[in-house]
Amino acid sequence: MKSHNQKARILIVDDQIANTILLENFLMINGYTNYVSTNDSRDVEHLVKTNEPDLILLDVMMPYLSGTDILNWLSEQKYLEGAMRIMVLTADVSQDTLKDVLKAGAHDILRKPFDLVELELRISNLLQANEMIRELDDRALHLKNLVNEKTIQLTEKNEELEQFIYVASHDTQEPLRMITGFLQLLEKKYNPILDEKGKKYINYAIDGADRMKTLITDMLEFSRAGKLSDNDFKEVDLNEIMNDVLLSLKRKIDSSEARIEVEKLPKVQGMDSPLKHVFQNLISNAITYQPNGQKAIISVKGIRNEKGDVVVTVTDNGIGIDPKDRKKIFEVFTRLHLRDEYGGSGIGLSISKKIMERLGGSISLKSELGKGSEFLVSFYKK
Repeated sequence: MKSHNQKARILIVDDQIANTILLENFLMINGYTNYVSTNDSRDVEHLVKTNEPDLILLDVMMPYLSGTDILNWLSEQKYLEGAMRIMVLTADVSQDTLKDVLKAGAHDILRKPFDLVELELRISNLLQANEMIRELDDRALHLKNLVNEKTIQLTEKNEELEQFIYVASHDTQEPLRMITGFLQLLEKKYNPILDEKGKKYINYAIDGADRMKTLITDMLEFSRAGKLSDNDFKEVDLNEIMNDVLLSLKRKIDSSEARIEVEKLPKVQGMDSPLKHVFQNLISNAITYQPNGQKAIISVKGIRNEKGDVVVTVTDNGIGIDPKDRKKIFEVFTRLHLRDEYGGSGIGLSISKKIMERLGGSISLKSELGKGSEFLVSFYKK
């Protein structure tokens, strides 16, 4: 390590010629050959830029620019953020001086007149620290490049996966539509000669095809939820979002006689279509997950807190969710009930969670079995 350190670039800054000669001879004797010196502190800026020293041996009390002035300049120019080390050599060891030079960024202080053996040890230690910092910087750069490389590879794989899901979705839905169509024709044409069991089997097959189509569509939506572009962010009026959601769910709302109360909502930074998906899913679930014979009562409110965050709550009087299942319901393909009890693919809330995370927000739940649910959709101020 020492022989390697002897190749280090060293700058001596001292207004006393005798001191610079002493330090030059000391460095030469100890094998350090790559050094320059100056007795004029005004030369420091040029020498630092041209020599890029690993170590500066710096006096404090000098005309024109003091050692503290030079330290402040080095700090402003970001030199002290790298591997450059500064050793202050001074006859002034008052508390104020020590405090000033350390605050300005000095790495070590040695009092004049100094012991040459001690100077050699301290220089060696500083240069070893310099080498370790450079090695860490090299490793950090290597890791950064590796992360960038893996990120590019992951992005390419995600794009390939999304393309595969899209093609699979399109190509799979076509034969499903054909199966459903032929089953419906079969039921219509041969209905008079079909017994109840035959009709039931056809209905099972049609229902299974419809559920498969829904599942494929939801998988496609889930894959796209993480692909939202930052360029599409804009100010969104949640009142308009909610109006569109209620209009798209009008048939379900009317048939179930659900009552939905929406207070005036704030504006947020987001995207229209993904947010419609989030709130449509929450409202639709609130209507669906009701005890037999009970009509849904749903309340939608929004507030902006003192931090500037917006929290929209969607509260219902439904069947509720056991506290132990609160996190589970946001996982893909998670169902808490039998398909005969309540429909759905088990992906809707996963998509909503993924959308809100991509928008820089979150979605959470407060609920108890038999006491309804309250979903909190949060938009954090950027």
